[in-house]
Amino acid sequence: MRLRVRMGMVAAVLASGMGVAAAPGQVARVMSGELREARASWWGFDAQDSTRALQAAIDSRVPRLIVDDTGAPWVTDRLTLVSDQEIVFERGVALLAKPGAFTGKADALVSLTALTNVTLRGYGATLRMRRADYDAPPYAKAEWRHVLAIKSSVNIKVYGLTLAESGGDGIYLGCLKAEWPNRDIHIKDVVCDRNYRQGISVISAEHLLIENTVMRDTAGTPPAAGIDFEPNQSGERLRNCVMRDCLTENNQGDGYAFYLPNLTRASEPVSVRFENCRSLNDKFGVRITTGNGEGQAVRGSMTFVGCRFEKAHRSGVSVASKPAFGLGLALERCVIAGCAAGTGTVPDIQLSNRVEDEFPVGGIRLEQVTVSQPVARPWIAWLNNTAVTEPVAELTGTVAVEHEGQRQTIDLTPEWVKATFPPRFTVRVPRVAADLGTARVTDQEDGAQMLSPLRLRRGGRYVFHAVAGREVVLVGQHTQVGRYGADAKPLVVRAPSGEVAKQAALPAFKGQAEIRFTPDEGGFYTLEVDVGPNAFALVSANVPVALDATRKAVNLIGSAGVLYVPVAPGTGVFAIGVAGEGAGEAVKVTVSDPSGANVWTRGAVTQAERFTAAEGQGSAGGVWQVRVERPSEGAFEDFHVEALGVPGYLFLSRGRYWVCGRPAANRPAP
Repeated sequence: MRLRVRMGMVAAVLASGMGVAAAPGQVARVMSGELREARASWWGFDAQDSTRALQAAIDSRVPRLIVDDTGAPWVTDRLTLVSDQEIVFERGVALLAKPGAFTGKADALVSLTALTNVTLRGYGATLRMRRADYDAPPYAKAEWRHVLAIKSSVNIKVYGLTLAESGGDGIYLGCLKAEWPNRDIHIKDVVCDRNYRQGISVISAEHLLIENTVMRDTAGTPPAAGIDFEPNQSGERLRNCVMRDCLTENNQGDGYAFYLPNLTRASEPVSVRFENCRSLNDKFGVRITTGNGEGQAVRGSMTFVGCRFEKAHRSGVSVASKPAFGLGLALERCVIAGCAAGTGTVPDIQLSNRVEDEFPVGGIRLEQVTVSQPVARPWIAWLNNTAVTEPVAELTGTVAVEHEGQRQTIDLTPEWVKATFPPRFTVRVPRVAADLGTARVTDQEDGAQMLSPLRLRRGGRYVFHAVAGREVVLVGQHTQVGRYGADAKPLVVRAPSGEVAKQAALPAFKGQAEIRFTPDEGGFYTLEVDVGPNAFALVSANVPVALDATRKAVNLIGSAGVLYVPVAPGTGVFAIGVAGEGAGEAVKVTVSDPSGANVWTRGAVTQAERFTAAEGQGSAGGVWQVRVERPSEGAFEDFHVEALGVPGYLFLSRGRYWVCGRPAANRPAP
C-alpha cells in the first residue's frame, strides 16, 4: 500500500508538466527499496519551479539523495526534510528560492523539525534566498525567513554549504518546546553570507560543534550578528557548545553575541567554549549580556581560548550586567587589536550595568590577554547606568597593553581593581520592599484630575488604589516613538488577587483610551502596559496612582513633569536615582524637599546620578518632588527614574498618594 501511494506521487510529478524524469525506472527502484542512493533529477527538473520534484525525492526517504548539477539552479519553494537521510549537493549546485514565494513571515527555504540523523553535504554548493525581495511589498516585514530552520532535532550535520541572502538567518537552531533542544549538531566548513538577521542563531542546543565556519556581511534587522546565542525561555539551554576556527566578518551587528537574560539561576548552566575564533570589522567583537539578580543570573562557564577580536567599530569585548556569582567568563591568550580606531574614549573592553541592575559586573578572568590600541586611551572602563555602588567585582588575570611600540603588563590584583574602579556612590542605598498592607492612603482631590504627562517607554506598571463600589476612571494616551509601527497588547487591569479585572484596547497613536469599572473589592490594583517600542502616558485619573519602580527604575521618554515621592516619618537614608540613556540622551532633574525648597539639580544627566538624603532629611517625613525637564544639552529622549530606601512608588499627583510603613528589616543602612 505504501509503495502504491509513493508511486502515485511520482506519477503526479511526472505528469505535472515539470519536465521528463531522467530515469523513471530508477525512481521505481528507489520506491521499492531496491536502491539506497538516488539522484534528484530522476524525479524531474523544471528551471522555473522544481519544488514538487525535490520534495518528492526527499519524501522517498532514500538514505542518500544527490542533488545533481543540471546546469541551472534548482528553483524551489519551501522544502521539508525527513529523518535518516543524507542529502549531497554536487559542487556548483545552487538551490535558489522561488521568486514571489516565502510570503509567510516564518517561511524557511529548508526546514528540519523534530528529525534525527540528517546530513546536508555541499562543498562548493549554495542555498540562496532573495533577501532584497523581502524588504518590500507584497512581503510583510519579518526576520524569520531562514535558509535552514532546525528545530528540536538530533544528530544533524551540515557540511560545506554556502547559505546566503535569507530574510532571516543562515542557520536557525530553535526548538518546539523548551525541553526539546537540538542535540548533537555539527556544522563544519560552512559560509553564512549576507543574511538579514544573523549568520547563525542558537536558541537551544546541547552538544553543538561549529568548526571552520564563516559568518559575514549580516545586515538588515538587529541584532544583525555573525552568530547570536539567545534563548527565548528559561527552560532552553546552551550546553556543551563549542566553536573552533571560526570567523565573523563585516557584520552590521556583533561578531559573537550572547543575550542571556532569559536564562536564570534555575536554568541549565551554560557551557560554551571558543577556540581560535576571530572577529574582524564587526560592531563589537564579542558582546555578552546576562541577568543580574540573584535569581535572574544564569550560572555556568564561557571560555575563549586563543581568539582574536580585531577592528571592531566599538569595543572588542563588551560584558553587561553579568554578576560575579553568575556565569564564569574567561579569556585566555586572546588578542584585542585595532578596535574603535576613530575614538579615544571607547575602551577596548567595556563593562556595563543596566538601569535595573543591583550587583556589579564581575566574575571575569583575563589570562594573558593582549590589547593592541590604535590610540592611547583607557583599555577597560565601566559604564554606569544604575544605582550599583561598587562598579566591578572579581576581575582577575594579566593583561598586556600595547601602543606605538610600548608595552605595559598589568596584574589585575584586588588593589588595582579597587583603584581603577572606585565606588560610584559613597553610600549604598538598596531598594526597599513595599508592604501595601501597611499603606495609609491620602486622597485630597475630587473627581478626575490631570496627571503629570510623563510617557512610559515600551511599557511598565501603574499601581492605583480603589474603593469597593466606587467607579474607577483612568484615561491614557498611546504615542508613537520615531517611525515604529503600533505593536501593542491590550491594557490589563489586575485586582489585588491577581485576577484580570478589566481589559481595554489601545487606541491609534495620539488617541486616548478610557478605562471605567466599579471594583467589587477595595485595595491596590495594577494597570499593565506593553506598547512595544512606543510610549504610553496616563493623563487623568480619579484615584491615587503611581508609576511602579519597586523592581527597577521606570523607563520614560521625552516628556517633562513632576513625580512625587512620599517619605514615611522616621526614614533614615533614601535616594532618588536618575539616568539618561548615555550616548547624548540626557534629562534635567530637580529634587525638592516637602517645603518646596530645591535641594539638588543637575542640568544634563546621561549616566546614572543620585540625590542621597543627608542625615536627618527624611526623619520628618513628607512628600518630596522630582521635576524632570528638557536638558541643558543633549537629546531629550530615553531616561530613567527610581526611588531607593523608600518604597518605589512615583506618584503622578500631589494630593493623591499613599505611605507604607517600613518594617525594621527593610530599613537601609549607610
